[in-house]
Amino acid sequence: MNYCFPNIVVVVLLGISFFSCVKKPKYPSEPVIAYKDFLRYGNPSDPDSIQIVISFTDNEGDIGLTQPDLQGVLKNGNVCIYDSYWDTLGGTPHWTLVDANIATAQIDTNFFYFTVPPVLPSEDPSEPVKGLIFIKQRPFIKIFDQIKYTLYMYDLAKHKSNTIETPPITFP
Repeated sequence: MNYCFPNIVVVVLLGISFFSCVKKPKYPSEPVIAYKDFLRYGNPSDPDSIQIVISFTDNEGDIGLTQPDLQGVLKNGNVCIYDSYWDTLGGTPHWTLVDANIATAQIDTNFFYFTVPPVLPSEDPSEPVKGLIFIKQRPFIKIFDQIKYTLYMYDLAKHKSNTIETPPITFP
C-alpha cells in the first residue's frame, strides 16, 4: 500500500505536466474557410439533393448563431452561397451568375443562406475552433450541366471570411 500512493502521485503529476504543455492553436479572428467536397444524393446525373462540405477555423469559436442573432448582416444566416453556370451560348464560353429573376435586366443573383448552429456552449469562454460544415440543398433542381458555387461566411462578431469557389461541378 505504501508503494501505490507515490506511484499514483507520479502518474498524476506526469499527466498534469503533459496536458499543461499543449498549446492552443492561434487562428485569425476572421473565419477562414476552404472547400472540401461536393456530395450528390439520388441519381448522380440528376440528384434530388446535394451537400457542399467546407472546413473552417476561427480564433474565438463564435461561428454559430442562435435565433436572436439573426439580424442585420446575419438576418438570413451566416453562410452566403451563390451559384453560376458554364454558359456556352453566344460566343466565348464563360461563367455566368444564375439570375433568380429573369424578368429584370439587372443581375439578381440567386443567393441562398445557411445558418450554422453554435459550436461552443454559450457558457464557455471563446476558444479557437476548427471543423467541417455540411451545407445541404434540398431539393436540388438541376438546370445546367455544369455549375460552381461561391461561398463566404460571417462569425457572430460579423467578421467576414475569405470567399471560396467550388471547382466546376459537372452532371453527366
